[in-house]
Amino acid sequence: MKAVFILAVILLVLLLLGQVRVGGRAEFNAEGFFLWLRLGRFRIKILPMKPRAERPAKPRKAKKPKQPEPEKPPVPLPEKLGGALEYAKALLPVALEAAGRMWRGLRVDVLELELTAGGSDPADAAMLYGYANAALGGLWFPLTTAFRVKDGAARVKLDFDAPGMTVYGTAELSIKIGTAVWTGLRAGWNALFRVLAAKKRLKLKRRQRKAA
Repeated sequence: MKAVFILAVILLVLLLLGQVRVGGRAEFNAEGFFLWLRLGRFRIKILPMKPRAERPAKPRKAKKPKQPEPEKPPVPLPEKLGGALEYAKALLPVALEAAGRMWRGLRVDVLELELTAGGSDPADAAMLYGYANAALGGLWFPLTTAFRVKDGAARVKLDFDAPGMTVYGTAELSIKIGTAVWTGLRAGWNALFRVLAAKKRLKLKRRQRKAA
């Protein structure tokens, strides 16, 4: 009974962990480009990186000369290409299936785009405002069609004090740990069997060529 209870608790913990979302957040503004990794509610800043303190270079030890290895006969180019093509044929369906599953599980939690049109001349600023609206409209529709956007906003502002066109954008993408792990395990399992089958076919082709 105790073992069943422990197993149930472990399964519950794994189920809860599988619902935690991981991903990243990117932001672009006048100060530059910023990037964070996300694990649940925790974020780790990746860019811009803090400058590392320079350490004094350690003296390198003299390496012992390596003994020359016996040369192996080169593999013929047609055989190399045939093997690479066989493995590519075997792994491509697995990669496409995994990419499709990851894509369907991916969610855009936040997507925000803001263009600010400005300038000292009101006529030029108004013309720039019209261009910005057209550009943002053409960009926003494909993005919201390609991704599942949970919280999105797009706007164009007119500011006569702004020096021309300024751009601000932020995007936060995430996927459930369970979806990513299950997709990886499924892809790895399928890839293993496909690689073994491809290796077996290559060996059979080599034997047939030698017999001929």
